[in-house]
Amino acid sequence: MLKKATIFIPALFIATLSGCLTNSYYEVPKDTDLVEVSYDAVDTLQSNLLKTIPEHSLIIVNTLLNVDDLKKTSSFGRIISDQIASAFYNSGYRVIGMEMPIDLLVMQEGGAPHLSDETKKILKNYGAAAIVGGAYAQGKRTTYISLRVINADSKNIIASTDLSVPMGPDAKVLLEPKDVGSAGSRSKATADNAAEPEKKETPSELNDPK
Repeated sequence: MLKKATIFIPALFIATLSGCLTNSYYEVPKDTDLVEVSYDAVDTLQSNLLKTIPEHSLIIVNTLLNVDDLKKTSSFGRIISDQIASAFYNSGYRVIGMEMPIDLLVMQEGGAPHLSDETKKILKNYGAAAIVGGAYAQGKRTTYISLRVINADSKNIIASTDLSVPMGPDAKVLLEPKDVGSAGSRSKATADNAAEPEKKETPSELNDPK
């Protein structure tokens, strides 16, 4: 009987140790192709549109913002929004990508958009058909992104989609927080004859047209 107990105890110890090692093992997620993610998101947005945006219409793509601090973005937010702008352009739209001051586009709780008077003025001055914006939230192994297309006339959301990106080594580097707003804003036309891209107006200049 003693002999059996002696054999059983080491076996139990080994099984317990093995379980602890298995539970503590952490597999680093692999990076995904962010270009593919962005283009797939645009395909989804276009297929979900409640109101068709005519080809060659002007779309403003706002930089994705950090959901925990809507005054910050990151290289991750910027590159995703740039790729989204490229995808819309390749679909036949004119596109302006910009980092707006934070009070110009706020995604309120529940996903409801808030457009300030300045944002409405920008949309009107450019003759934009829609604005695309959204936010991301970084988790331990995944970053979650919510995107919205807002109609310039009705100010209503006409398409939305949610997606997730694994937190591989590249994604983690890109997610370092950076300020966004009036002081560090940039405005760039991806390809837009009406927007005169060579001038590269800032949002503050857009609000005070000459």
